[in-house]
Amino acid sequence: MSGQMISDTRVLALIETYGANPDMFPDAERSAARARLADHPERFAAALETARQMDALLGGMPEIVTPDTLRSALIASAPQAAPARKFSWKLPVWIPAGALASLTVGLFAGMSVAQPATTQDEQAEAAVYASLGFDTYTLDLEEEALQ
Repeated sequence: MSGQMISDTRVLALIETYGANPDMFPDAERSAARARLADHPERFAAALETARQMDALLGGMPEIVTPDTLRSALIASAPQAAPARKFSWKLPVWIPAGALASLTVGLFAGMSVAQPATTQDEQAEAAVYASLGFDTYTLDLEEEALQ
């Protein structure tokens, strides 16, 4: 945000997050925050005082020294990241695509060619067979009588 305006709310958030020292602010916002602090020091006086007290409290804490053996044991006991799975096709990509395309064309052709037989067609066919003297007409009549 260098060279740009920064809001009072953002400056307060930076003070709360990074402390009272503007040198600790992110590089992109540091110069704009410094300018805003210099222009209106009374707006940020309370927040800066609270941040200075917190900085002094945290700065007075002793440095924590971890023994090397404990550090090594903690690192060794940490869960290991799973190896990245590498997914690769064993076949060229066009083979499954070709199979899907041929299946689609086959289904479309089958649906367009197949015509459902209507009962009128069956009755006309049975009448033709009966007039020609074939026995299928008598078989159809026997099946109808059983139903």
